[in-house]
Amino acid sequence: MLIIFTIINFALILLAIFFIILLFIKLSKVQQLEQEYRTLIQEAEDTITSYVLELKEENSSFLQKLSNANPGIAHLDKQESFDTREEELTEADLKDLLMQENVREDHIETVIAEKPFEEWNIKDQVMHLSEKGLTSSEIAKKLNKGKTEIELLLKFRQ
Repeated sequence: MLIIFTIINFALILLAIFFIILLFIKLSKVQQLEQEYRTLIQEAEDTITSYVLELKEENSSFLQKLSNANPGIAHLDKQESFDTREEELTEADLKDLLMQENVREDHIETVIAEKPFEEWNIKDQVMHLSEKGLTSSEIAKKLNKGKTEIELLLKFRQ
């Protein structure tokens, strides 16, 4: 009788060890997914931060050009919001600024075409590769960046 209880006890111990190993494997997978999730969130935050900074720079540049193009509103405080300035703009001012922006973008594209691909900024590289028909995964591999970062850049540029 004692031998039967010992065998059952041994079998239960083996079963408990098996379940402990299964739980450890599941816990490891959950921790790995959590780490990947944190990495994706960090990449998304970095991308959004860079995009917001770029928008802020473009906005500042636009306001600077607006102040230079129309000396009547140059005396306005730089901290004044764009909404206040927007009311003072005429349609001709906006057309002039948009034409200047188009000329500047054409100049930038010409300068980019003269540089080697490795010296381009990340946004231009992504757009160039996207125009060539590469997928976001292929672009991410080629530029050694995260797939999510590339997808966000492509979404922002649409």
